[in-house]
Amino acid sequence: MQRVPTWKVFDNGPLEKLEENLWEVSGNIPSMPMNRRMTLVRLADGSIVVHNAICLNEAEQAEIDAWGTVRYIIVPSGFHRIDAPRYAARYPDAKVLCPAAVKRTVESRVRVDGDLSMIPKDPSLTVETIAGCRIEEAVLTVRSGERTTLVFNDTFMNLPKLPGFKGWVYGVTGSTGGPKVTPLMKVYAMNDKAALREHMGRLANTPRLVRAIPAHGAVVEGAQTPDVMREVAARV
Repeated sequence: MQRVPTWKVFDNGPLEKLEENLWEVSGNIPSMPMNRRMTLVRLADGSIVVHNAICLNEAEQAEIDAWGTVRYIIVPSGFHRIDAPRYAARYPDAKVLCPAAVKRTVESRVRVDGDLSMIPKDPSLTVETIAGCRIEEAVLTVRSGERTTLVFNDTFMNLPKLPGFKGWVYGVTGSTGGPKVTPLMKVYAMNDKAALREHMGRLANTPRLVRAIPAHGAVVEGAQTPDVMREVAARV
């Protein structure tokens, strides 16, 4: 009989309600100096897509449950599994999804019900695999009225300089220092530089783009977002 994992809450910030259909929360990663981020998208039918699950305290978790039914839990890569088993246990009727390329790694920690193609078509959300990425990371395009947001995992990061020895290591490897596709990501996950550059450039030209949300680092927000993303694309 599979053991039900204990709900465990680490040090997290508050739920940020960015749009009527888009929430996010940033929290610490145990034993690491950088943050991680969960993004929540509410579909037209009221169901919730959870991207990169993070356990919250009961009051905030109750807010999510009041907002809609958690129906899809996206585990965006093999490195983002910390709280996925807890969410899968808490929401047994939700579908746990991940890119097909990392299914074996993800299902070593949590059940996998399918890939991201199982997310239904919705006027507010498009899910597409990032070109040139061998681990098939996805980007979510979230439409909120006249505003559009891009939600990434590790392909796009925006980390500042980080403290301590581990922060120094991140700096030496080029993972910090602002918006970018990091050198480590290029080595580990990229198999077609030109395709990735073209896709990131195309995403930068998304109509009414006002926000880019990374799984690690600060959210890019405002009128400068397209220009920031074009610069990221140019430096791939």
